[in-house]
Amino acid sequence: MPLHIENVRRAIHSMLNDVVEQSFAHVLAFPIDDEQAHLLIKKANVSLKALVSQARQDELIPEENTKQAALRDTVKRAEKISLSLLYELQVLRKNQAER
Repeated sequence: MPLHIENVRRAIHSMLNDVVEQSFAHVLAFPIDDEQAHLLIKKANVSLKALVSQARQDELIPEENTKQAALRDTVKRAEKISLSLLYELQVLRKNQAER
């Protein structure tokens, strides 16, 4: 099934918004981690902008197979970044649980 720019954009937003939402929830539960959680939010927002920009560039590729491969790669990068940021948040949660 071919990827369309709107679906790719929505997927990127969804993955990185999950990081933002969970980071805000963590700050509410553990205000002491405010600075670290806001840093994660900032990383997610910067990544979101970069990935959406990349997806827009991918959409301009004239050859369809190459375009689809580039869009898939951008979605995979978004997944990796999202999982990495969620891991950082998980470490913060673990540290709070150990206190």
